Formats: sequence, C-alpha cells, structure tokens
Amino acid sequence: MKTTKSILVLAILSIAGSALFSSCFKQKNNAQLDANIDQHNKDANEYKSELDQADNDINNALSDIPAFGKNESGLDIFSSPLCGCTIDSTDIANKILYFNFDGVTPCFSPSVTRSGQIKVQLTSGNYWRDAGAVLTETFTNYKIIRLSDNQSIMFNGVKTLENMNGHDWLGFLTSQVSFMYRERAFDIDVTFDNNEQAVWNSARTTEWSYVQAGGGIAYTRIAFEANGDTSLNGFNTVDSWGTNRFGSPFTTYYNTAVTSNTYCGLWRFTSGELVHHVDNNDFTLTLGVDQNGNPSTASCAYGFKVEWNNGTNSYDVVLSY
Repeated sequence: MKTTKSILVLAILSIAGSALFSSCFKQKNNAQLDANIDQHNKDANEYKSELDQADNDINNALSDIPAFGKNESGLDIFSSPLCGCTIDSTDIANKILYFNFDGVTPCFSPSVTRSGQIKVQLTSGNYWRDAGAVLTETFTNYKIIRLSDNQSIMFNGVKTLENMNGHDWLGFLTSQVSFMYRERAFDIDVTFDNNEQAVWNSARTTEWSYVQAGGGIAYTRIAFEANGDTSLNGFNTVDSWGTNRFGSPFTTYYNTAVTSNTYCGLWRFTSGELVHHVDNNDFTLTLGVDQNGNPSTASCAYGFKVEWNNGTNSYDVVLSY
C-alpha cells in the first residue's frame, strides 16, 4: 500500500546546524568557531531535519489510513508526498506499518536517496488523531545520502511521538486550538559517511498554531514554537544530549522557546535562545536578531548571534539565515 496524502508536518524543526553555521556572518574580535563545534552543529541539524522529514512522511501516510483514524483536514500544508517508499501493511491489525525505502529514488531538494526501514506502531490510543495517542518509530539502518556530495547519515534506534491535544482541524483553522507534540528518543545510534558515530537523545515539545493576518504581517500564517522538555546534567528545558562524533559529551538546552512562522520561513527563527554545552564549554545562540546582533524589530529577522568564551576572552559572531 502506498499513500501520498499530505497534512500538517509534525517536524520538530532543527534549531541549529548547517542551515545556520554555513551562512554568511559578521565576526567580532577576530572570532573563529572551532571546527569541531561547527561540525557538531551541522550534525545536530542533520539529525533533526532528517528525522523531521521521516515524521512528516509518516504523518502524511497515517492521515489516509482508517486503522490509524483517517483524518481529512481539507488543507494540505508543508508536506511532500512519500518518495522512494512503499508501505507494508501486512500487520495493520496490530496497528503496525513498515515504511520501506528503496535507496535509489532521488527525493526532495537538495536531492537525497533513502534506504532502510521504519517500523511505525500506534502504541497508545485508538487513533493517531486522538489526544494522548503515541506512535513508536523503530529505525533500522535508515540511511539518507545527499547526492550532491555523497555525504550520509544513518539511524538505528527507537523514538516516540505523542499527540498531546489531538487533531481538531476546525478549531485549528479558526485559531481556537493548537497542535502539540512531545518527542522522546533515547540512545539513537547515528553513523556518518566516514563511519564516525554518535549517540543522540532528545526530549522536546512543539506547538503549531494558525495566526490570522495582523501585527504588521498582511498574511495569515502558521506559527511554530519548540522547547526542551526535560532536566538533565544540572540544566532545565533540555532538548537533546549525548556523545558527538568526536567523543565529546553534549547537552543542548533552551533559555527561551524558539519561534518561527510560515510568513518568514520556518527555518528563519523570530526569537528564542538556546545553549550548546559541549566539553564543558557553552555556545549561546540568540535567534531573531538584526545585522548588529540586536533583537530584530522587523517582521522577519536577519539571523542569529553565537556567543562563547575561551576562558580569557568573550567572542560573538552574527550569522544570517
């Protein structure tokens, strides 16, 4: 069985990484980001964005399957059809589907191929559309290869996604309710193209809301907010933690929730502050700033600021989205 119906993506969007650290920037104090930190942030982006895309495809498929609570929204938003994937529904009586990726079909932009399997099971609730329903996703050699440079990332492990307040599409489109999701992932094995490995954990919540035109923006838009959802290693609102490809322990936490919207682009964050704590060093990202690193007063921000201290001096760079 193959389905291409698309609804609202469940993406927990990446809040730091290659989309950020490969952009243009202004340096102060001759600041230079450490190469390992640069790579760690790129890896963080890849981890989040590729699992986000998988969540998107899964959610799209489940919206068309009666056993999971077919839920027609009447509105197609932020999604692409399942690409290079077939769905095995032989165990659907137990609310289990197997997403099998062919490893050869180019998908998305930039173009990638995907191989391996994702097992999806509704492990709590009668239907995925219901408040409190939980999906368990098991990744087996799920590998994404970027065709432009042959770089790859592969996942093995299990994560859960909880639908916190259900899918009330009428309430959503009238701005009366929002969609909220909670993610948990523990000990996800991540393998990169050079066979370097990392272990990733994540705990976060995301919220989507429908916003009517106003506040200086002439278009109706969908607003996004994400926050860390656990306490760990002496930090609150922790989003992710683990050991990166260099063997360095890391913890990422939010000082304030990150926000964005579809008017500016979901990757162009309008506000929020997060900290990457790597090898006992802190790298603080302030999102939604102008070219001078101050909070933006425009409808859409220029970029974000990174601040850190080498033990003697403080440094910062301003980067554009």
